[in-house]
Amino acid sequence: GKSLAGTALAGTALAGTALAGTALAGSALAGSAGDDAALGLLVMGDGSARRSLKAPGYLDPRAAPFDEQVRDCLTSGRLAGLADLDAGLAAELMVAGRVAWQVLAGAVGEHPGSSRLHYSDDPFGVWYPVFSWLPTR
Repeated sequence: GKSLAGTALAGTALAGTALAGTALAGSALAGSAGDDAALGLLVMGDGSARRSLKAPGYLDPRAAPFDEQVRDCLTSGRLAGLADLDAGLAAELMVAGRVAWQVLAGAVGEHPGSSRLHYSDDPFGVWYPVFSWLPTR
């Protein structure tokens, strides 16, 4: 397969560009692997940082519902829904993972898959999800 070394920072690099908040970068990333190549991605991103009184951004009652929307997308296997996350609300809730998740949504598109949740907690008032997703044929 084609090496995609250096693309791990795609979500971070896009944060200040016109592509921020879109899945276009993910689609381009998936396309760069070629039609016959398997593409493996490691996507890292924190959820909201406003889930408790001691959270970095203090408690915001909108944080848990936002994170639940993300969790539903991640655990259902329908990652395309991540492209619909509200960028403004994500910024207010200090969601560090929004751009990375939207790059993932673009890379996966509407392809069906199965997800497995490995971890979901907010020990420091920041939501940390760990999941895996595999395409289904």
